[in-house]
Amino acid sequence: MRQSLFQVLVAVLAVLTTLLVPVGSVSAEDSGAPPRVPGMVIVESDQDVVTTWSTLVGVLDANPNIRVIATVDHAAAAASAGLELDANRVVFFGNPRLGTPLMQVNQTVGIDLPQKIQVFEQAGRVWVGFNDTTYLQARHRLGDVGTLEVIAGALRNLTSAATATDVTAADDAYGVQRFAKNSGLFTVASDADVDVTWDRLLAAIDGSPASVAFTVDHQAGAASVGLELRPTRLVVFGNPVLGTPLMQKSATAGIDLPVKILVWEDSGGQTYVTTNDERLARRHRIPAPQLETIGGAVSNFVNVAAGG
Repeated sequence: MRQSLFQVLVAVLAVLTTLLVPVGSVSAEDSGAPPRVPGMVIVESDQDVVTTWSTLVGVLDANPNIRVIATVDHAAAAASAGLELDANRVVFFGNPRLGTPLMQVNQTVGIDLPQKIQVFEQAGRVWVGFNDTTYLQARHRLGDVGTLEVIAGALRNLTSAATATDVTAADDAYGVQRFAKNSGLFTVASDADVDVTWDRLLAAIDGSPASVAFTVDHQAGAASVGLELRPTRLVVFGNPVLGTPLMQKSATAGIDLPVKILVWEDSGGQTYVTTNDERLARRHRIPAPQLETIGGAVSNFVNVAAGG
């Protein structure tokens, strides 16, 4: 039943997107300006894509307070499936001293952690983008968490280094409040504890054409720096056959791929399963029908994990 509801929402969205003023990315080739995506800061690099990427990863590796969790090469994944995609990579990294306080306020922010920065090529130009902290703040209703300002500064500094440009606080994310006031999250209560729910989720993914890119135990990360956090686990997975066409339509979609599902336990001991919903289509101006197959699969994974 939940899966059919998701498909209805996607169908409705297909109609609504023809009526709404576009809020997603705009071709940099057409406008001469950076692509515009709600909640993202996107900066053009003064360096080629290889140098931009290697500089970014090098700066991250050199910082003792940051740990690189994973890197995802969307173009290489596309090639493995016999598809073509311009350079498009994402690096996932974090510092639990900064991220844990956000999850202590609202665990759903764990779906957007670790932090990530995207490097992609579009129309012969190189861009670096990240989710602005104001987007996370609005999307997860975080309020004023002290570490948000530190995270914001770090993201801008890293992007400045990668692009060899000056990224300042004036480079505001586009359309944050308009998009993030509706969280874009789909959450289902589980009939089991975190361990059982997590095991069912991983088994469902393993039994599908999708493959797990990496997992993150946010609670363990918090404990590693002496902080407390209720069980909160993230799995990141994908299938380039389904994901690549989204990025072919809108390169910025790479910031939201691979797909993410969060399993978490609230203060009352209830376990939930959370994923991003169909509003990905609005964020990147991807036609809703292209999301239907992915949406159905992800909805099925969530329902299986929750015991539905």
